[in-house]
Amino acid sequence: MESNELQQAFFQQIRSKLPGHLSFVDEVAELLNISNDSAYRRIRGEKGISLEEIGKLAAHYNLSVDQVLKLKMEGGTFTGKYITAENFDFEKYLEQMLAELKFIASFKQKELIFFSKDIPVFHYYAFPELAAFKYFFWMKTLLQFQPLANSLFSFDLLIKPLVEIGGKVVAAYNSIPGTEIMNIENVNTTLRQIEYCKETYLFHSTKDIEIIFSRLHEMTDHIQKQAEAALKFSPGQQPNSQSAEYKVYVNDFIIGDNSNLVTLDGNKVSYLTHSQINFILIHNPAFTEYNSNFIHNVIKKSILISDVDEKYRARFFYLMHDRIEQCRNNKMQTIGKL
Repeated sequence: MESNELQQAFFQQIRSKLPGHLSFVDEVAELLNISNDSAYRRIRGEKGISLEEIGKLAAHYNLSVDQVLKLKMEGGTFTGKYITAENFDFEKYLEQMLAELKFIASFKQKELIFFSKDIPVFHYYAFPELAAFKYFFWMKTLLQFQPLANSLFSFDLLIKPLVEIGGKVVAAYNSIPGTEIMNIENVNTTLRQIEYCKETYLFHSTKDIEIIFSRLHEMTDHIQKQAEAALKFSPGQQPNSQSAEYKVYVNDFIIGDNSNLVTLDGNKVSYLTHSQINFILIHNPAFTEYNSNFIHNVIKKSILISDVDEKYRARFFYLMHDRIEQCRNNKMQTIGKL
């Protein structure tokens, strides 16, 4: 079944729950806060429906996740958005991320596994200066955002709405029990981005560089504290009875791809990252089961460093700090230095 057919089938399930005297289009438009024309296009399958919209409709009409995601289908379908310099709005990007995390958190049983290539992005949002640097790098180098064409990195990018929404993203992520599969090479992704900006003179001042390195050390310390507690919590806070479980595995044989495997009341959904900042959402049961088996096989061959194995945990985070210091002291080897 094609994705637009699945979408139409989803709306048909909603229609069947409505009393005859109610307008189906009016109900959908009001619930999603969109025009009747936009509602018609979604109902007919002409316009894709987002995960946030699925969550609103499913919650309102009491549909199960099986009904929402059609997990018993045999076809392979996916949804996603393609970010460009013309359509990218970082505030809306964060709002969408927040909505999807809240949707995941709304389930009784949930789990989010992050297979890291970079340090999971949610950790950066806990330290606004790092979030600002990531935003600058994505917009200037990957998306070639024209207003930043002649700009240097500045902490002026730390506008209040981004800091506030970023904090909400961290809180939502921390409410979801999860596992992160890491490799010592993960920290190199951001370090190479910093090195690139240093070599191309994109920093406004050496003081800004020092602040970023200091925040990287602070972020590393905080991840270690969460790993020690085996619980998620925000910087400056302490874990409590509401803190979600946090597992960290380290493997030395493979680097992840920043993909996510989400389990919602026993059903699996895969988020696959592509082109660095885009993602594809896949809920085909054959694929998600294959992906789950692969990830759990990696976990079996990895070392659990949260809660247990203090010696290996200390060694892992020591190496992360050491990598940061190598870059800080200009000892990180890149092709530009050969």
